[in-house]
Amino acid sequence: MTDLIMQLAGVIQRDIDGLGAVSHNVANANSVGYKSSRAFNVFAPLVPVEGMRQGLDAVQATTYTDPSGGALQTSGRVTDLALAGDAWFVLQTPNGAMLTRDGRFRVDEAGYLVGDQGYPLLGDDGPLQVGRGELKVDAAGVVRVDGREAGRISVMRVHAPHAVESMGNGLYVSASPLLPAKDYVLHQGMQERSNAALGNDMVRMMEATRHVESMQRALSAYDGLLDSGINQLGKD
Repeated sequence: MTDLIMQLAGVIQRDIDGLGAVSHNVANANSVGYKSSRAFNVFAPLVPVEGMRQGLDAVQATTYTDPSGGALQTSGRVTDLALAGDAWFVLQTPNGAMLTRDGRFRVDEAGYLVGDQGYPLLGDDGPLQVGRGELKVDAAGVVRVDGREAGRISVMRVHAPHAVESMGNGLYVSASPLLPAKDYVLHQGMQERSNAALGNDMVRMMEATRHVESMQRALSAYDGLLDSGINQLGKD
């Protein structure tokens, strides 16, 4: 009998995990370049055991990152860059190369273009050093300073677009191979807004909250039936 209680508790835990993903989206609705998380359940049958039926335990929660682009807005800063299409900027971090769509770049003291996190933006030949001249970036990512070409921004795509994982602070990693991006346009002086759909996420949050409440009531009712049954057996 306790199997049903454990399975109902598992359903509640999956709802709570889904609420975590949705609440994270809501909290980052205004974060530049943020890619929202989506949670859903999949049926993953357990290893069959003779005499054991598959129950709610065979349903597993999973999440994926929505790679779709957010709306672009003009910022007026020449170091702000935004990508449209299946593409990512690549930053050099102490933990290796990481992906981002947060294009709020700046020029550091050494003249390198660095992201909002402080990590250098990678070009085709390594970190991009632009100095202090007039910066121009074209739609293909070619960087010119005072009219002279200074390099090309390394713009990559992920072989399996949903296989990226958020590391926080606008950074992402991918277990899927990175390939040179093809179908993209780079915009200078613009920022990409979060792709979180605030209205939809609020609806999902309310639905998950109500489902958790209904599961809690079911647990309470089932526990009451068990208690009554045990007490009746004791009397008999």
